[in-house]
Amino acid sequence: MRAAVFALFRAQGGELASSPALGGLLALPYLEGTAIAPGTVVAAVARSSVRRGEVHVVVGDVDGRQLLFDRPGHGTAVAGLDAVELRAIEVPGRLVLHEVDVYWSRATPTLGEPEAATARARSAFLGRVALAFEILGAAERAVGLAIEHATAREQFGQPIGQFQAVRHLLAWARTDCVAIESVARQGAKLDTAAPPRYGEVVKALAGRNGRKACERALQVLGGIGFTAEHDHHHHHSRVLTLDSLLGTSAELTHSLGAWLRAEGADPGFAEAVLVPSR
Repeated sequence: MRAAVFALFRAQGGELASSPALGGLLALPYLEGTAIAPGTVVAAVARSSVRRGEVHVVVGDVDGRQLLFDRPGHGTAVAGLDAVELRAIEVPGRLVLHEVDVYWSRATPTLGEPEAATARARSAFLGRVALAFEILGAAERAVGLAIEHATAREQFGQPIGQFQAVRHLLAWARTDCVAIESVARQGAKLDTAAPPRYGEVVKALAGRNGRKACERALQVLGGIGFTAEHDHHHHHSRVLTLDSLLGTSAELTHSLGAWLRAEGADPGFAEAVLVPSR
């Protein structure tokens, strides 16, 4: 069952499909012990805006569902669509996104902060692994388009895929994808037994490698990859948009590095600090 859920996100990325599955998955830990039925509520994702502070975003078509909001320090609340205002965000990548303004006076509190804090960690882990799989699907398809192009496009009487430079780009792009798949599968397998902050590791690597894979694919595609007629920009944009949710690769990498340094939890870092150079 778990594998099938994450396979859905991988397929969404590859097919550029859009659904409220991410919000539904994020909401599940908050619904345990409540009378709210799973599938009827979609969790909003909080993002930090330089100009506007905290902004809530929902992914996919949420028509007919309630929205769940987690406000650290205040617990969670559920609001019907009559208690919110949705504004569509136009982005490439064929992803349905809306920013949400909430009329908090009409929202119904559901969990206090102590209960919400426990669910928050679980929700973030599931969401980050799911996003990693969707990034993987989009990046794999971008690389697939580049391979198709390298097979069909000819220069000097042979397909450009025969040239070593192009082969290297495609090999590195495929390696980027395999690395995402490896850590994401491990996260799905370990689940609650995963090491501390492993979900952040998965999401950070997926965002970075997904972007790299798309950039390498674009180099192979050349000028055609920049055109609106070619699908590369949709897959590339899907990767960039998904990377912005639940922590960008840059934010998570910085946070993890600071944590490892403070905790001394990285054996490599501890060895580098404790063993004097010769």
